[in-house]
Amino acid sequence: MQMPVHIVAAGGFVENTKGEILLVKTRREGHWVFPGGQVEVGENPIDGVIREVKEEVELTLKYPIW
Repeated sequence: MQMPVHIVAAGGFVENTKGEILLVKTRREGHWVFPGGQVEVGENPIDGVIREVKEEVELTLKYPIW
């Protein structure tokens, strides 16, 4: 498998109807961050955010998300 030349990451700003913002706690440092992560090779960054949010918090976002 060929390694990518650049690593692209994407994060999501997810807000519910109460105006609360979704944050996830990192495993290593214990910091609170927006859900997100590395975009896979050939993947659209928006699709990458949707996938990462689903993987991290089992929440399915609707597309388009704005």
